[in-house]
Amino acid sequence: MDQRRFLVFFTLSMGIWFVWLHFLVPVVFPIPPKAPDAAVKPVDDNAPAGDSQQDHKHQGQKPKGASEDAKPEIAPLAQHDDKIVWLGPAGDSDQQKLDEYFLAVKLDSRGAAVDSIQLTDKKRYPAIGRRDQRVRLVGSDDATAPRTFELDVPAIDSSLLKDQTLDRVSWEVAQQTSNSVTFRLQAADGSWELSKHYEIKRLTDAELKQPKVRDTLAGGYRLALSVTLKNLSERPQELTYSLRGPVGVPLEDQDNSYKYRDIRMGFVRDDGITIDESKLSISEALKKTKNKKPEISRRPVKYVGVDVLYFAALVLPQGDQLKERTVAQIDAVVIDENKQNSSFSDISFNLTSPTLTVPANGEIKHEYQLYAGPKLKELVQQVSAGAVMDYGWFDSICRGMVWLLNTFHAIGLSYGLAILCLTVMVRTVLIPLSKHQAMHAAKMKELQPKVAARQKELEAKHGKNTEEYIKASQELVAEQSKMMLGGCLPMFLQLPIFIALYRAIGSSIELRMEPFLWFQNLAAPDALFQFGFALPLLGWTEFNLLPCVSAGLMYVHQKFTMPPPTNEEQAAQQKMMSFMMILMAAMFYRVPSGLCLYFIATNIWSMTERWLLERKAKAAALNPAPSPPPIAPGNPPQLKKPSPLLAWWNQMVQAADKDSKLKRGGQENTNKPNDRKNKKNRDNGWGS
Repeated sequence: MDQRRFLVFFTLSMGIWFVWLHFLVPVVFPIPPKAPDAAVKPVDDNAPAGDSQQDHKHQGQKPKGASEDAKPEIAPLAQHDDKIVWLGPAGDSDQQKLDEYFLAVKLDSRGAAVDSIQLTDKKRYPAIGRRDQRVRLVGSDDATAPRTFELDVPAIDSSLLKDQTLDRVSWEVAQQTSNSVTFRLQAADGSWELSKHYEIKRLTDAELKQPKVRDTLAGGYRLALSVTLKNLSERPQELTYSLRGPVGVPLEDQDNSYKYRDIRMGFVRDDGITIDESKLSISEALKKTKNKKPEISRRPVKYVGVDVLYFAALVLPQGDQLKERTVAQIDAVVIDENKQNSSFSDISFNLTSPTLTVPANGEIKHEYQLYAGPKLKELVQQVSAGAVMDYGWFDSICRGMVWLLNTFHAIGLSYGLAILCLTVMVRTVLIPLSKHQAMHAAKMKELQPKVAARQKELEAKHGKNTEEYIKASQELVAEQSKMMLGGCLPMFLQLPIFIALYRAIGSSIELRMEPFLWFQNLAAPDALFQFGFALPLLGWTEFNLLPCVSAGLMYVHQKFTMPPPTNEEQAAQQKMMSFMMILMAAMFYRVPSGLCLYFIATNIWSMTERWLLERKAKAAALNPAPSPPPIAPGNPPQLKKPSPLLAWWNQMVQAADKDSKLKRGGQENTNKPNDRKNKKNRDNGWGS
């Protein structure tokens, strides 16, 4: 019967691990994306040598909303050269520009859209796996993909552009400086003039002297956009427009990441101050678009953007959205669906304006800001988007651990050594739990022979597989479970700390691309060497040493603390636990190397701590403490009242040990011989 329960438990465990691994492991043989068709490249007078320009869609597309019927002839648009415009430093040669700008924005006159946005701090925010390149926060490798801040005006596209669309026609570069540019386009019939003005912040000398300015000044990571719709006719006209959100927000190290692209939103309540936070996952966005119901919300929006593990690209409509709405509707958009793994798909959104009535010879101007930067608390709070710092259930513990890591790093330690110091602090705080767990394990070792003797006595008395034997065995198992509860309680109390540390190390941008020992990124697996192929079923392409070392130490720790088996059931159970160590190693094979570093330090600490506690217990048994002096009559001892924390801890220990304490041989029996409880204890073999 016990063997059957073990088999059921083992089968269920294998099923759970298989499902988990099935959703975590990447696709073994992903299909490479098709190369885009060659197209005419725009001229970039400001681009550095070696900087490749992206191609564009071929012209001649059918205009949006066009019918098959013949249309009146429309005068052709004025032709403008295709140009690439850089705001901020285009290359890395001008150190002064690298200091003055946080962003380098690449704009394309075709569609007057954002081609890419890069961070200029290449030392702190390099590209994953390429320390000699900047990290790109916005922009797609696919030249035919939509681009950030593309404009779609159906009234103009369908009737005034003559077989062209606003997102592909070349706009005129009307005005340009080192940190701003204005694009302008006039409809073929002269009834409308559209303009898009982009600008980024250039830091002043006073701002450059501020300490940690890149971690505290969110304005340096903002790209401002002004959309102006000018009515050149002699009568009022109505239109609506749609603005594309961020495209190509990087999904870094996607094979090992636990977080993918999400659409983050903050909606303004009626009081104009409180913000309701919301999130749309990649799976939900795909479902909405496939069901042809892309609408997300019509509420007044404070911010909306794409959120990934370390960075965020958030669009903030300017002005009072309660009094005068800039955005009437938000729709989810799938930019590129990954057929092999849908979680890797690229998503964005469209911001649709309300119906606008532009007076004769008048204009309407809407302003937006795009925050494209790291997910640091001081920065995202300045754009009222603190919800993107999502650490899960144990948010407060995670933030405390990140603060400790940054504190250790501030005194000159590397983040690898900071993790080791954090391990020492955590294990020091948990010494009372570890001591209780060690004492309970020692008790279990002493009681194992009695449990085995009781099992044999039941077999001899009732015989195996009889109803009486099964009933008595169940009672014995229940007693053992109560005893084990006292030892499991400290482990459950440590679980929140473990989960919080996992989230803190896995999502802290401070550890991104931070080297230690032989591995180059504490927030990713250590990747000692490449296999050169993908392992079948698992999809592993590199050998990670730290998870293997962690699993080996966990196995040694288990053998060090687990008492020897006294029967076949316990032997089978311990074999299963040893096999589970292999599954644990597979499950944690792709966790960040910083977390494996914590595992290794914790196991070494635990084994050393257990050895010292057992040595101290043996020394105390050989040299018992002297008896306390007798208390004088009429002078009772003054007991110190325990602190609330110590009182709570004593209650927890008593609750855990209340039902698990066994009466040992020779224990004084103060109850009556005919007491039913004592009789039951003697019948079960626990009494004297």
